[in-house]
Amino acid sequence: MILRPVCKLFIGPLAVLMLAMPLVANAGSGMDRLNHFFDGLAGLRANFEQTVIDASAFSLQESRGVLVMQRPDKFLWDYQQPYQQAIIADGKKIYIYDADLEQVTVKPMHKSMGDTPMLLLSSGGALDDSFVITESGKDSGLEWLTLKPKEEQTNFTMMRLAFDTKTLRVMELVDSFDQTTRLMFSDMQRNPRIDSSLFKFVAPAGVDVIEERQP
Repeated sequence: MILRPVCKLFIGPLAVLMLAMPLVANAGSGMDRLNHFFDGLAGLRANFEQTVIDASAFSLQESRGVLVMQRPDKFLWDYQQPYQQAIIADGKKIYIYDADLEQVTVKPMHKSMGDTPMLLLSSGGALDDSFVITESGKDSGLEWLTLKPKEEQTNFTMMRLAFDTKTLRVMELVDSFDQTTRLMFSDMQRNPRIDSSLFKFVAPAGVDVIEERQP
């Protein structure tokens, strides 16, 4: 059975974004906001809307749900519309669960997270070790930054982050086919109280479990 495309988007492009610790760099307004956002970040909860857009700006796919993250290396992407799907990391493994397909795929976390933006929020490390970061100016009241990976990536060629005066509002990832995955965040709570059981996944009875072993 084949997982829906949304899972590929997160386990491919979306986990490098959560690597960042506060940066030491020459900063304008955008860099200042990035540093402020990651300084002291231990966890967060937010609603998200995800849109996949092709090179001609045509919307291919829309979905929405809730993100919960706890550093280090634990997160839940809970897709609630248009169908139910969850991506859960417990610090060692990633579980991709599709309720409609009655299927869960289990991957070693180190292997799955190596080229994905989820690391940017959930792990520790210096963002400018992995990316060339440039400020892209202000648009629609948000300060934008462009991040290009220093090493060649198979899943994406560029990321863009947008911050308001308080928090991260937009994340965009562009792949080699000029397809853009856009995440818009709302109702973001910084360092909320989080129940650790959210990051423990037990497959329901009757669900097919496909596990990728470490090499």
